[in-house]
Amino acid sequence: MGLPKRDGVNGRYYLIHKPEVAPEVLEVCYYGNLLTVKGEPNPYIVDGDGAPGLVAALDPENGEEFVIFDAGRHGYNNLFCDEHDPAELEHRPLQRYEIPASKLVLELGYSIDYDDEKEDFEVDENDTVELIRGGRMPWEQIKRDGIDYIALFYVDEKGKQVQILDAELA
Repeated sequence: MGLPKRDGVNGRYYLIHKPEVAPEVLEVCYYGNLLTVKGEPNPYIVDGDGAPGLVAALDPENGEEFVIFDAGRHGYNNLFCDEHDPAELEHRPLQRYEIPASKLVLELGYSIDYDDEKEDFEVDENDTVELIRGGRMPWEQIKRDGIDYIALFYVDEKGKQVQILDAELA
């Protein structure tokens, strides 16, 4: 998958599987539960009973699968606050979300001003920070990966964006 194309005005990213072509349709697969939200046309994907949620996209043409969001690894809390048993993260079988293959839109939230709060982190001489699960990550990557909100939408047959994921990550 190529890097998401960013729409700087509203913080939305259009998932493009093949960067050399226009956005194509992808199927959505997930591990977790579905939560009915009053007033929403489709249920939201939420964490599973035994492990954090996982959302992936599947290319219907070639079967290639890639992770969109891993609630056990992505976001601020998973970098600095929440620890997960590695065994519980390994076995999260995916099932297909019941929508047609669609264009997908990913919205990421960055409300933490990392540059302003850098002194609150223990940044070493190599400009890396220790993570809760061990290991270190470069400061610039912390600023990219330390998202505090994520939402996923699919574009329906009428061109309307329909939300299917909404998660706070900090």
